[in-house]
Amino acid sequence: MKCCLFFRQQALACLVLLLPVGAWAELPDPLDSTAATTALDYQSPLKTYQGFREQPLQNWREANDLVGRIGGWRTYAMEPWEQPSESAPAPSVMPMGDNPHDHH
Repeated sequence: MKCCLFFRQQALACLVLLLPVGAWAELPDPLDSTAATTALDYQSPLKTYQGFREQPLQNWREANDLVGRIGGWRTYAMEPWEQPSESAPAPSVMPMGDNPHDHH
């Protein structure tokens, strides 16, 4: 008997959790033009938009050196969630003639 009562209480608790809280609130009559309504608060998604700004020119050699220090094109090509592994060796450039495919 206690088991049956326990399951009824659990079922009732689940039912209460499934009902939306707003189901008990009385909705205003949509045909009543004098019914009180809540104010809408609209915020434009373009509110924080920043337009194009001309950037000053810089020395191309310094820009290339900066990209090299950052990690080159491989860093820019990584997906945002990818993190470079600490144990992975840095990619090396093979001198001409050391490529195994050159011996065909």
